[in-house]
Amino acid sequence: MLDRVIAQIALGLLSYLEKRMERGSVAVDADVDRDRLRRGGARIREWLRKQGGVHSRPKPGEAGAGGEGTGVDAG
Repeated sequence: MLDRVIAQIALGLLSYLEKRMERGSVAVDADVDRDRLRRGGARIREWLRKQGGVHSRPKPGEAGAGGEGTGVDAG
C-alpha cells in the first residue's frame, strides 16, 4: 500500500517535470501600457527630486561638464 502511494507521488512528480521541460523557458511579455509607465516614471522622478537625488546636468562646455570649463584649450 505504501509503495503504491510513493510510486504515484513519484510518477506525478515526473509528469510535472516532463511538462515543465517541454514548456521550457518561454517568456510572455505583458501588454505595454505607456500611460501607466509615464505616470510611474513621473512619480519616481518627483520622489527623487524631493529626496534631492536629481540634479540638472551641465551642458557641454560649462564648468563641471567633465572637468573642463569654457575657454580651456584642448590642444
